[in-house]
Amino acid sequence: MGRIAELIKVGPLSGFRLRTKLLLLALTTLALPWAGCQYAREMETVLRESEQQSLLAVTTTIAGSLKGRQELLFREDSLPALGMPDGDSHPGDITPVVLSGAPLIDGRADEWDLDNRNLLRVAGPGNDSLQLLAATHERWLFLALLVRDDKLVFDASEMSPLDGPGMGDRVWLAFDDTRGGQQRLFFSGTSAGRMRARRIETREYGREEAAEESRISAVMQRSRDGYVLEISVPLSMIGQHFGVLIDDRDRRGAARSSYGTLDVSDLRATGRLIAASPNLSDHLRQFSQPGVELTVASSTGAVLTRIDAPALPGDYTRLRGFLPRMYRLLLDGDLIPRRVSQAEKEKAAGQLTQRVSRGKAETAFFAGRYENSVIVAAAAPIFSADGRHVIGVIQLAQTADRWLTLRDRALTRLLNLTLFVTLFAVAAAFWFAGRMTVRISRLGAAAETALSREGSVSRLLPESEAKDELGDLSRSFSSLLGRLDEYTGYLRTLAGKLAHEIRTPNTIIRSSLENLESESQNETAKVYIARAREGSERLGAILTAMGAATRVEEAISHSERQRFDLASLVREAAAAYGTAFPQRRFICEAPESLPFLGSPELIVQMLDKLIDNAVDFSADGAEISIVLRVDEDWADLSVANPGPTLPPEAAAKLFESLWQSRSEGDRRPHFGLGLYIVRLIAEFHGGNATAANLPGDAGAVFTVRLPRRPAALANFA
Repeated sequence: MGRIAELIKVGPLSGFRLRTKLLLLALTTLALPWAGCQYAREMETVLRESEQQSLLAVTTTIAGSLKGRQELLFREDSLPALGMPDGDSHPGDITPVVLSGAPLIDGRADEWDLDNRNLLRVAGPGNDSLQLLAATHERWLFLALLVRDDKLVFDASEMSPLDGPGMGDRVWLAFDDTRGGQQRLFFSGTSAGRMRARRIETREYGREEAAEESRISAVMQRSRDGYVLEISVPLSMIGQHFGVLIDDRDRRGAARSSYGTLDVSDLRATGRLIAASPNLSDHLRQFSQPGVELTVASSTGAVLTRIDAPALPGDYTRLRGFLPRMYRLLLDGDLIPRRVSQAEKEKAAGQLTQRVSRGKAETAFFAGRYENSVIVAAAAPIFSADGRHVIGVIQLAQTADRWLTLRDRALTRLLNLTLFVTLFAVAAAFWFAGRMTVRISRLGAAAETALSREGSVSRLLPESEAKDELGDLSRSFSSLLGRLDEYTGYLRTLAGKLAHEIRTPNTIIRSSLENLESESQNETAKVYIARAREGSERLGAILTAMGAATRVEEAISHSERQRFDLASLVREAAAAYGTAFPQRRFICEAPESLPFLGSPELIVQMLDKLIDNAVDFSADGAEISIVLRVDEDWADLSVANPGPTLPPEAAAKLFESLWQSRSEGDRRPHFGLGLYIVRLIAEFHGGNATAANLPGDAGAVFTVRLPRRPAALANFA
């Protein structure tokens, strides 16, 4: 037990109270939620890796079914230039996306996904620029041209589109036709709305005419920073190469500023139209799975087709609420962004396609476009027939909400349970610690007050009936206090017993000395007799001092309070002290009258002790002040004397029994009972006694504060 107590005393928790220690011990149950989080993380890692490997296996299988089947990936006109090392990429290549439905040709871009990877951007002179997005549906090619133009200029007359002074802004299309040449068309009009597609034809005598192409339709509308032109073209008209050009004029007939994917000098298309085969989507639908999005891209990263995932069966909505969000934040940390834009999602998917186009399948894990949406993606390369070239990339992506929801549900149940258990354990420990603290505090307070300042011992302690260790401790303290009370009682009666036993021998010694003094002695004998009488008188003074405290206690216990004038009593006592101690000068300050209820004999005895103390510590001719000050509720009686100051340790022990601070040269008997008697008399009257040094350390002042208006003074006249 001693070793354990020593470890507790010097341990890291030695500075904390018992309640805090038990509370900290209960908080160790928080290790249970931490262990649950670690288990959930391991479970999530296993589920994620399993999901990635399963998705990668399906992706590799689909890529194997498309190996060497270029005619299934691309239109026939796109095949000759594909798969060649020097023809894999061209700045003017246009790859349309595959739409599930035909867009409305109305000159507005709200139906188009401008964050798509297939968006082609062309910078123009100044602040002009072109954004081109192409799409296919069934046998049609759809184009959306978003042109930034600070000043839109229309043709002057619809009847003369080739008239130079009347020309405004124009858009040119050029593409290979089925005869091996290239067709060139332009779009112009006198106002926004439907635009006609015209081609320039040379007639006889070199005359040029603008012939309308009825199979192509287009609509132009103004936009905030320019205009939008939507065009629909039959795929049967278009060969391998395809391009657009913008003619921008500041006014009609002015010089044009051209930019786009066509060769400006001869309006020739050098970029390719890399469109997916119409049969590709039908082939991929047989691999469609619930919750899986399937995307096929060219080796350059342009999306050929995308099959949207059907809805997942069942409810896999992730849990909402404060606690699930906190659990998810603690578990995921910064591994999963809360939300990304569609452009960021497309960028992440494009980076995955770019890595896989080097010839090695990969998986990825990134956030979706909705809050708390996580996507698992797997991509595999599609090789040519000889396995030497990558002709495309197939990518499968599915949301991880299914296994994340399962993870969240299990984790939420686990952490809610452990949190409840932790709170219950903390509350129980706090209640137990509080109860233990109260019991120990009661026992400690009772132990501190068991021995009174007068020396009496109280043996009754709380918790003595308890059956636990605190009960044993209380009973041990009670037994110890009982033995201490017996010993203290013996000490209290020892002075009286000694005084009684010593008084008779001292009387015999004194009478013998008196008999010796009546006879003749020589000078040496007289010296010895004088010394013996001095010792006898000193022994008598000691016996008197030993019985003083006992007599005062008995007098206090039998004293009765009476009404008297305290101010008059103090003045009379001060006058008597001047006669008793002529070597000192006494100054008394007191009001004319002060009604008081108490014992005048005890008050005089209290003043005697204070004056004796002041005389002992002051020199001959010193001035001793006796001051009685009165306020509404209290009367302060103080005695001040010049001389030595109070020692620092005197504040707590000065009025205790048997404590004294005297010089070694003082041969008079002192037992430290004078100021103790002062305190007993002050407490009998409901007051207290204090001591302090005078200003400038000129001496000491002793003050007794007495209550002026106890209830018994109500009828004092």
